[in-house]
Amino acid sequence: MEICPLISVITTTKNEEVNIENCLKSIKEQTYPQEEIEIIVVDNNSTDCTKEIVARYTEKVYNFGPERSAQRNFGARQASGKYILYLDADMILSENVIKECVEKCEKEDYIALYIPEKIIGKGFWIKVRDFERSFYNATVIDCVRFVRRDRFLAIGGFDENLTGPEDWDFDRRIREIGKVNIINSLIYHNEDG
Repeated sequence: MEICPLISVITTTKNEEVNIENCLKSIKEQTYPQEEIEIIVVDNNSTDCTKEIVARYTEKVYNFGPERSAQRNFGARQASGKYILYLDADMILSENVIKECVEKCEKEDYIALYIPEKIIGKGFWIKVRDFERSFYNATVIDCVRFVRRDRFLAIGGFDENLTGPEDWDFDRRIREIGKVNIINSLIYHNEDG
């Protein structure tokens, strides 16, 4: 019997009408069973069409701020999944991300996983940024993105007093309470805009 716990995918938004649909489509195109994926979007007072686009993909759309750490923590409190995957609106999942994360955590007892990022977009500086980012995977400059929800809540989630280094702080604290690792499947991070 295949292991298929519920996964809560939390995406934070603020005026992301250009990016959010590609992100949500990539969640819907996962090889993991769709009935075991809960999509939660936490928006911070968008004034564009972000919420209207999101409503086509999920009913779980919330308005909360003031910034990303608070939004992620709020999303985790709304979540029902055994694991949470948090994304930025300009991220696109390759099709096996969730399946690979679940299998690795369930079979090898990891509490959190890094997901390698590939920076996409046009132009020379995007290529430079992608080259730079390729050195970060699973280092202190990176941050786990797939986490057991109970462990996320146990450490209090993201520190809402930090803006900028909150990822690094969260990563350090989660590594102190359990095993972490990295998967092979990619997240594409669209830094063109």
